[in-house]
Amino acid sequence: MQRRVTTVLSMGAREFSRTPLLLALLVFLPVYIIGVFVWLVSDTAVPATIDGVRVSVSMSAFAAAFMTPVAVAILSGIVGLFLVQSSRAADDRLRLAGYRASELVVARVGLLAVGTVVAATASLAVALFAFSPETVAAFALATVLCGLTYGVLGVIVGTVLDRLAGVYVMLFAPMVDVLMFQNPLATDSPAWTAALPGHFATDALVGAAFTAGVPLDDLAAASGYLLVLLGVSVLTFYRTTAVE
Repeated sequence: MQRRVTTVLSMGAREFSRTPLLLALLVFLPVYIIGVFVWLVSDTAVPATIDGVRVSVSMSAFAAAFMTPVAVAILSGIVGLFLVQSSRAADDRLRLAGYRASELVVARVGLLAVGTVVAATASLAVALFAFSPETVAAFALATVLCGLTYGVLGVIVGTVLDRLAGVYVMLFAPMVDVLMFQNPLATDSPAWTAALPGHFATDALVGAAFTAGVPLDDLAAASGYLLVLLGVSVLTFYRTTAVE
């Protein structure tokens, strides 16, 4: 099984490398979303409520931290979308060649994780160049969790929408979720926004960026949310590949 999974992983990686749009986004999007926002905002201090504590943060540092989950969510969501849609024809052929659906699922989940780590690394490189979080490790972990959550969501969206519609969804969903409803500078959001994909990961990321403590509760909640979404996506993906 391990050799077959490795084969599917390498095939998927080659497929991604032949997708110029995705490669361009990985280079361009973090610089544009994070770097441009940092460059545009002033360096004045603003008050923010983070984990129930009122703190004063630099606007440029806040922009760097807060735009990181937006960038990684968009990138990872598109990676998940492209993954499920580009793999359909190949998975049908692999099933005919004798591959089990479980082998394909393991390989695709692994490829999604690799793509998300690449997207998170690109976003973190820009963010950490612009400011220094209070807890770098927790900030990086929250970034990866946010990316994985939206990457899995991209897989689910890719099974029900075509590529163009799916790209629009994965471009605008993180902006609405994070920028509108998870922003600690904004007024209090409705209680139902806690159910949105970016809630716990963004809370953990902002807490790690501007408070000394490690936001373990938010990290645990973000991990649980991710596992639930992953279960849904695996079942969905399994049903599309488990055909004899």
